[in-house]
Amino acid sequence: MKTIEILEQKREKILNLAAQHGASNIRIFGSVARCEEREDSAIDFIVDMARDGCLLDRLSFMPDLVAS
Repeated sequence: MKTIEILEQKREKILNLAAQHGASNIRIFGSVARCEEREDSAIDFIVDMARDGCLLDRLSFMPDLVAS
C-alpha cells in the first residue's frame, strides 16, 4: 500500500490530532505527494499553527503525529 493511501485512511485521526494541537490546513508535499516515494522517503507536512497556541503544543504535535 502506498503511503498516500495510508494517509488517506488516517485522515480523520490526523485532522483530530492537529486540532488538539492548534494546527490546521495540513498539507503534504514532496515525493509522497507526487506518489514518487521510495522506501526511505519521509512524509513532508506543512501546517498552519495557531498564533495564540503555546510552545508545548507546537513542539508536541509532530511526535504525537508520528506515534499515531
